[in-house]
Amino acid sequence: MARYAVIGLGIFGFHVAQSLYEKGHDVIAVDISEEMVQRARDTASQAVHADATDRETLEALGLQDVDCAIISVGERIDNSILITLHLAEMGVKKIVVKAVNDTHGKILRKIGATEVVFPEKEMAIRTADRYSHRDVLDQIPLGDGVTILELIVPPFLVGKSILDAKLRKDYSLNVIGIKELQPDGGHAFVLARPDFILKRTDVLVLVGPDDRVEAFKGIPS
Repeated sequence: MARYAVIGLGIFGFHVAQSLYEKGHDVIAVDISEEMVQRARDTASQAVHADATDRETLEALGLQDVDCAIISVGERIDNSILITLHLAEMGVKKIVVKAVNDTHGKILRKIGATEVVFPEKEMAIRTADRYSHRDVLDQIPLGDGVTILELIVPPFLVGKSILDAKLRKDYSLNVIGIKELQPDGGHAFVLARPDFILKRTDVLVLVGPDDRVEAFKGIPS
């Protein structure tokens, strides 16, 4: 079990805190709004009404000892920069910060953020990818030039085994697994056996370099 601090309990911060807490982690949630703190009482180990821009407050809460701090303080760029700076100086080794634009992100990295996220931008890209390619069901960038892709088995692979599809050899993509259509209309994840015969109703779950993923999506059906 890891110890997390989530600072800022808007939509993004609240759901991050809730998800971490539900996974069994120790989560201290902090916000300057009493209303937000009250809402988070049941989704964190500890919910605290406090001004996180004050370094003494952060130290009093013991945030220097967390495994990871996640900062999401809305549009207040100055506040997120100040909080990030305090936590970096306090020795927090992993600091993830929500940024509102690229310039904000560059500043955050320079002062100690170990990771910068753009939730709205990333969701917009995923949505565009999904609806611009009919067979793409989901696309998740993992960072460092690697992407997970879920798509309906394209017609040119239907009837082939995973071995014969040569996805790794020809497209530099690794098959994580297959989501196979079930009688109730849902899909069940199964391991990617070499002799598994691909059907048009199956969903391929692939991982590979961003450029190879894009190239594979562009192959005519």
